[in-house]
Amino acid sequence: MKLENLTIALRPRLPWEAVDLGCTLVRRDYGRLLTLWAITIVPIWAILAAFLWEYPLWYALVVWWLKPLYDRVPLFFLSRAAFGSKPTVKETLREWPRLWSRFLFSALLLRRLSMIRSFALPVWMLEGQRGKAVSKRVTALATDGGSSGASLTWVFVKLEIAATFGIMALVSSIGPSSGLPDWGELFQNPEGYSAPLAQQWAGNIIYLLAMTLIEPFYVGAGFGLYLNSRTKIEGWDVELIFRRLAARLRPVVAALLAVGLFIPGLTHSQEPSKGPQPNAEEQAPGVKEALKEILDQPEFKEHSRTQKVWVPDGKAKADSSLLEGFGYFLAWLFYLIAGAIVGFALYLLGRWIINNQSFFRRPKAGARSPTPEGPRIVMGLDIARESLPEDIVSAARSAWAACHFREALSLLYRGSLSRLVEQRNLPIRDSDTEDDCVIQVSRLGDAGISDFFRQLTRIWVRAAYAGQEAQEHEFTQLCQAWPFSHTPVGGQRQRVFASTALMLFLLPSLTACSGKWEDLTIPLGYKGEARLNPFLAAQQLLAKYGHDSERLLHFKNLPYAEEGVLILSGESGMPEARADQLLQWTEDGGHLIYALAGCAPYNDWSLFSSLSTYGYAGNEDRADPILDKLGVSVENNSPFKDLGDALKLKKKKDEGEKEKEKEKEKEKEKEKEKEKEKEKEKEKEKEKAKEAEDDETVLDTDSIKAKIEEPEDVPLSRSVIDIRGEDYNVDFPDMLELSLDRELRRGEYVAGALDDASALSLRYGRGRITFITHARPLRNRYLDENDHAAWLLAMVGDEYRHVAFLVTIQQSFWELLWNRAWMPLVGLALLTLIWLWKNMPRFGPLRRVELHETKHFVDHISALGQFFLRLNRTEILLNAAADAVRTRAIRLFPQLVYQNDEALIRILKDRSELSEERIRTAFDTTRKAASHEMVRRLQDLQDLRAALK
Repeated sequence: MKLENLTIALRPRLPWEAVDLGCTLVRRDYGRLLTLWAITIVPIWAILAAFLWEYPLWYALVVWWLKPLYDRVPLFFLSRAAFGSKPTVKETLREWPRLWSRFLFSALLLRRLSMIRSFALPVWMLEGQRGKAVSKRVTALATDGGSSGASLTWVFVKLEIAATFGIMALVSSIGPSSGLPDWGELFQNPEGYSAPLAQQWAGNIIYLLAMTLIEPFYVGAGFGLYLNSRTKIEGWDVELIFRRLAARLRPVVAALLAVGLFIPGLTHSQEPSKGPQPNAEEQAPGVKEALKEILDQPEFKEHSRTQKVWVPDGKAKADSSLLEGFGYFLAWLFYLIAGAIVGFALYLLGRWIINNQSFFRRPKAGARSPTPEGPRIVMGLDIARESLPEDIVSAARSAWAACHFREALSLLYRGSLSRLVEQRNLPIRDSDTEDDCVIQVSRLGDAGISDFFRQLTRIWVRAAYAGQEAQEHEFTQLCQAWPFSHTPVGGQRQRVFASTALMLFLLPSLTACSGKWEDLTIPLGYKGEARLNPFLAAQQLLAKYGHDSERLLHFKNLPYAEEGVLILSGESGMPEARADQLLQWTEDGGHLIYALAGCAPYNDWSLFSSLSTYGYAGNEDRADPILDKLGVSVENNSPFKDLGDALKLKKKKDEGEKEKEKEKEKEKEKEKEKEKEKEKEKEKEKEKAKEAEDDETVLDTDSIKAKIEEPEDVPLSRSVIDIRGEDYNVDFPDMLELSLDRELRRGEYVAGALDDASALSLRYGRGRITFITHARPLRNRYLDENDHAAWLLAMVGDEYRHVAFLVTIQQSFWELLWNRAWMPLVGLALLTLIWLWKNMPRFGPLRRVELHETKHFVDHISALGQFFLRLNRTEILLNAAADAVRTRAIRLFPQLVYQNDEALIRILKDRSELSEERIRTAFDTTRKAASHEMVRRLQDLQDLRAALK
């Protein structure tokens, strides 16, 4: 998988944007997908229809249950097409058996009813993992897209039902009036409706058409969620940028490495800058003390763990950052290789101990090595080691040279069986034949030994039973292809054990490594609430100064505008509707602090502080209504966008800062030289000389420890922000810059220049909008640096404010559905309840059945017929009425006892006014009666009974 070949733009998306991306991939190649669907899936449906023709309902159930198999071919095509290589029909058919056989039983049994089936399918089919690793991988990805995958399944179930009903309505409107199912009757009375076989298969075909239309989009939507989840969790967009930079800068890096290796003079360069130095005039004393009291609480305890690291000895100090990094890479490469060697040796040692537990039981002096378990006699041949020479091939050659051909073959055959039992634990018995031995050898899985033994057995059987001696070239070929060693298995394993022990013993000497183990403290950061809420310290600080603050997970009700301050991030995108709502709230007097990134609860102690959250999350190409409304534009000047230019700029800044520091040091030294006396200067020079001598004799541990210190965070730039005449020093990540297309007005301020700003505070209506490139200064870890806490209080102001820290402005699908469509949903629910109350007695009130006073049988059945019909008692009612007619007829005509209903029908035709066909229908209880025929047939039977008076 090469990310460079992706045909889609990689950036973190909202869940429903990712679903739309997957559906777009399907729409792009919908014709090819339908072709593959018709080739691979429709034949399966046809075969199932041939077997289940008489059972259409079972056919529909089986087709529905096999849906996880249908998704695999479209997923295979989409996964290849997303990376620019669309598979042909031939390639897809070649992969078809593998796609359907992989995780077949678990897909149809264990995971059939999974709500995240389309989201998890790429993990099962594309990543090549097995066992628990697959489940862990699905769980890890589901932390980001699992809930969206479940909602996606519900949505597509409803879409498939809607497509089925739509096709039904279309067919009913344009199809013939007869021959099609009566959908109205089916929905009104599903239990009493009796559809012929052809109509049932028509319903199945409509369902198959709906599935064909919807299922590819379901697969594509799940694939889009899968890609988005991996982009967010694994940082595919950042990785793609790195790969492109690596491809572009590979020749430059190679040249630099070559120069660094062959020019030793480069080892004395300047140390890299450690970032901006803290300002001497930091927070106000009151703010600093209050913040220190907050950060001393248990939830802000910085946790860490200590591990041992091997630090090699070294005397030369490598000042060059390039060579230092290259040496650091080589050191880690050495540790990886050494660890792999040790791990492989331990694996061999453990395997040897498991297979040779008897090795640790020392035999008595003079005792022979134990004989491996197995038969001694097979087919009358002695295969014990004692009965065979040490060098079987040499002994067989000697016997062949002495013209003892049968004995030479016997040595080879018996020796092969002996070595197989001894070295490969061949499971043969003394009663096995030659064919049984060949079968057992083939099950060992060694093709070379299996071919050799099969050829040897064929020659041996031909000589032993047919009397045909082996040819000389055949015997020579057998001797040359002898696959067994002459050393006993115990000696081999002892030799392997000894070699491994010797390698482990000589490993330090071979690698020539020397040094010592040192404790390395790895910071882990906060735990608990401070880890989940990056603005907890800011909230408590605001509470100490009389403000109310809260952290909202979703966009809910806005605080009162004239007393509200809202801090949110635009890294997840800004919908236009939300932007209009926020701008209206700001215009009414609210203060909106709009950070482009940095409000997510990531770990500030991770490498580069979660690098992907320092960018604008791929939103540079997407319109931001708030930025556009106020004329603010954003430019990404990340060093990962143009690494060469960033390195040059940083180098120039470092050089300028170092020159200023040198000038200041020179001035201080001149002043000291004038004030100090000559004697003190001489003493200091002597002390410096002694310290220099001590430094030469002692190992340079500072340079060693520098290699294991915490890596430098993202590049920072210090901004001076002037608020109401007071300056605040604030550090922002040097990744984004803001620019304004107009001049500042009264009451507005900027941090930096108008075309290169890290913060902008602009008036909007009666309120204010403050743009900052990143929320880093407000987070728990960095709030006590420089003037960050005082700057937060200055932005909020001295008067009472209700401050809300908003994690995301997006809502879940169900919240959005309820907020936007609650009235139609409630109305639909009420209409459904009213319809159920009126049309379905089981949901409505219990009604008393009104009967006539005479309680005629017909009226009674007419009143209660529908009730019995819903209880599936049609056959009982009709049979009872028909039996009543037969009983009265037999009383009048006793000869009918030994005759069938034909004689009775002739008599009833003469005595009643009903036609013969109608009488015959009334007595035909085998055919299921529809709801409109129920009362009519009972009325006919009652009339027939009355006609026999």
